[in-house]
Amino acid sequence: MGVRLFVGGLSFSTTNEGLHGAFAKFGVVESARVMTDRETGKSRGFAFVEMATEEEANRAINGLNGTSLDGRTIRIDRAMPRGSGAPPRPAGGPRPPMGGGYGGPRRGPGGGPGYGGGAPPSTDEKPRAGRSSGAGRRGEKPRRPGDDQRPKPGAGRPQKQRRSDDRGRRSMGDAGEWR
Repeated sequence: MGVRLFVGGLSFSTTNEGLHGAFAKFGVVESARVMTDRETGKSRGFAFVEMATEEEANRAINGLNGTSLDGRTIRIDRAMPRGSGAPPRPAGGPRPPMGGGYGGPRRGPGGGPGYGGGAPPSTDEKPRAGRSSGAGRRGEKPRRPGDDQRPKPGAGRPQKQRRSDDRGRRSMGDAGEWR
């Protein structure tokens, strides 16, 4: 089995034969295949080329990387083995959580902003009963760190001041007089 190369940045008009011809100048090409869309059959803009030997693969990388093929600058790298790239997403299922982003009513693990952007809760900290990390009901504001602390007296809007001689409600004495 030869050395497999990834060719990126291809023109959508590049064919398997044109790709094979470009790489044949640097050695024996065992296969050259432009990846196409399953439904439309159109090129996806990248290909895989398999060269016979390591030396021929190195010559092809050095000779073609950054050059123009069919009007587009191509990029050539060694292909990664199957399964070593990003893990496949389940078809039709929910997307994996992403950090940061919208900090709306939905919260990620640990109550941080976004979908999964928060730090995981520590194992020694006990969760408080009856409280969730996000908003409780639809339309409710999301809770942020520090929201559960009550404001200090005198903070915020000024309260109505009483005069020192006003003692509130006056009581009636034994004789029925106002004091």
